[in-house]
Amino acid sequence: MDLNLRGQSVTRVCFDAAFTLLTSEDYEVRVEADASIQAPGGDLVVFDPESPGATAAQLVSLVHDTITSAEVGSVGDLLISFESGAELAVAPDSDYEAWELVGPNRSRVVCMPGGEIARWSEQ
Repeated sequence: MDLNLRGQSVTRVCFDAAFTLLTSEDYEVRVEADASIQAPGGDLVVFDPESPGATAAQLVSLVHDTITSAEVGSVGDLLISFESGAELAVAPDSDYEAWELVGPNRSRVVCMPGGEIARWSEQ
């Protein structure tokens, strides 16, 4: 499933109990389960969004990068690719919501425990 984020740039990243990425068109991607980031030409690094440690610098470098694709796989996995060549991936969690996307029109896509995808829209 295409999340229709292509062409949007990352305007801000936030760290709290999760990792949140905000886009130029007011979409919010919130990552709440273990995820991975692959920097352009770099190693794949797995991180805990609650405490990303040294990975935080790689995540902050996504600010001003442009999304080239944002896809949900058949098992609920999320893959966001960026113009720089970086890739952010989140696998489903068996016990918790792994990630969610909230749009400016209050639409919502959530990876439920086990990978099932739930969608809400005001329309």
